[in-house]
Amino acid sequence: MREIGQQYSKDDKTDPTGFLKRARLHQSKYRAKTLNLDFDTYGNYLTKTDSEAGKNFYENLGVFEAVKQKYRKHSKSLYSNMLRSEHVPFNFFIPLDKNKDLGKEIFNEFMGGIIKSIDRIEIEHAPKPKENYLDDATSFDTYFEYTHIDNSKGIIGIEVKYTEKEYKLPKNSKQENDIKNENSKYYQVTERCGLYKPDTIVHLKSDKFRQVWRNHILGESILLVDFEKFNHFTSLTIFPKENKHFIHTSIDYVDLLIDNKNKFIPLTYEDFFIACDKHCTTKEYKDWLNYLTKRYIVTD
Repeated sequence: MREIGQQYSKDDKTDPTGFLKRARLHQSKYRAKTLNLDFDTYGNYLTKTDSEAGKNFYENLGVFEAVKQKYRKHSKSLYSNMLRSEHVPFNFFIPLDKNKDLGKEIFNEFMGGIIKSIDRIEIEHAPKPKENYLDDATSFDTYFEYTHIDNSKGIIGIEVKYTEKEYKLPKNSKQENDIKNENSKYYQVTERCGLYKPDTIVHLKSDKFRQVWRNHILGESILLVDFEKFNHFTSLTIFPKENKHFIHTSIDYVDLLIDNKNKFIPLTYEDFFIACDKHCTTKEYKDWLNYLTKRYIVTD
């Protein structure tokens, strides 16, 4: 049997619920016992040889082919780290790109049946030129374009999390400067989109909400700029139910919104898998769902 590998990380000091530690052990066991592969330094890291062979990704439904097409150069965080969420959008959503009708049925479970068809799915998408939108590096982990049942066009911007929590504001960065500059696109879009209750900006720019806010107003900036093409935008954050940070953040973020009719959807992996199980009727997609469940749901 392969070794589990070293489990300690400095990140454990900021892991009050223990989920990060348990998820790292879960991924390490999956590598050792299911994949039967060696590790690199930490138990949740694949060796370069195995990562270059695509072992961090689902082996069917075109997943690794999509990774190589999007990122031709090897990246250790994407290809090797089984714990970070960078690889997760490929495993979750590329199979739905192969069967957009299935994707429509699954996402209508959370969108109230408004999707007539899914027209485009892209991993790691940012509108261009960036100067027309938020004028920064904000992007969606996954981007859906769809046709609404009223025949107008809509967008779903998805942020994918696994064990991650909030991010500190990078010092001396453009993001920090834009947060401090009340004339930046962040403030302009926030004011124009009409999503938020009065005087919420002090909360939105805090560590707790900043990333959710930026991803949300990125989508709203598309509606403002490309108003002749798109009429609807939904920001969706998906995370395991044991990631308590995003459970609480999502509840509190919704309270900052004037109205939340398909504006912001917090979705757990578990509820996503339930919807998948309801609509995945072929062995090909049942096998994919079994992989996702075994790979990402922490049972220890």
